[in-house]
Amino acid sequence: MAQIIENKKGFRVIQVTLSDCIKWGGLGICDWCNECIGSTGYYVAVLNSVMCDKCYNDWCERATYYPEDSRVEEKYFNYMKSVLNL
Repeated sequence: MAQIIENKKGFRVIQVTLSDCIKWGGLGICDWCNECIGSTGYYVAVLNSVMCDKCYNDWCERATYYPEDSRVEEKYFNYMKSVLNL
């Protein structure tokens, strides 16, 4: 079941399952390594992208939050919240 999660950099992220991905037509494939996300993955709104656990953690360690991206990030985040009934 999808849930909004916190991270230390302030990105808007939703933890998703394979069945959550189907709700928006996704296949549960990580957009970074092209492997199955497994039991859970992460929808990163600023990138409009889904990642497996490993890729998400690697990305989150090196990513920089840019406030000027917040408008687009919020748009994608709100859309995915409505698709996932959050």
